[in-house]
Amino acid sequence: MKTSETGPRQRSRATSKTIGARIKTATLQSAENLELQSQIREAAYYKALERGLAPGHELDDWLTAEKEINQ
Repeated sequence: MKTSETGPRQRSRATSKTIGARIKTATLQSAENLELQSQIREAAYYKALERGLAPGHELDDWLTAEKEINQ
């Protein structure tokens, strides 16, 4: 008599698939975050150039660029 597999092996396969899906999602999100961060970095750099690269405004440049990119 053959019974359906409901033991640790079946759960292990299901867990592996779930973990694989989570890793794939995390990897895609990381890539998207890296791209977004790169866009913000570039925009902040151009903002700094516009004001003559004077020190002390880096955070303002970043936050303004971030706001513009996320709109």
